[in-house]
Amino acid sequence: MAKLKLHTLPWVRILVAVAAVTGLLMLPVRELAPGLSTWGLVLTCVAGIGVALAVIAVVAVAWLQVAQFTLRHGGTDAQWFWFNGEPPGLVALRRARAAARPPEQGRSTS
Repeated sequence: MAKLKLHTLPWVRILVAVAAVTGLLMLPVRELAPGLSTWGLVLTCVAGIGVALAVIAVVAVAWLQVAQFTLRHGGTDAQWFWFNGEPPGLVALRRARAAARPPEQGRSTS
């Protein structure tokens, strides 16, 4: 038996997962919409799964963009809030950056 190529294996897993979820969703959907044909149910379930995956992907990308923006503008990673302080060396890094930056005109430093 020929081995599947490494890059096709994730797609096979995704298709098997979609088929399994579609099969599970068809049972309650058949009760809600008894007039739909079997292919209509399959199409509806697959479309619903696709929409759910697209929404999850958009939310994940948006969340990562917000986290990246926060980190780039001097914020602390939210994972560090579980601990009692800042990550090691972050306070010294902030002080070094503040000392290297010239003071802004028109603002008092006091």
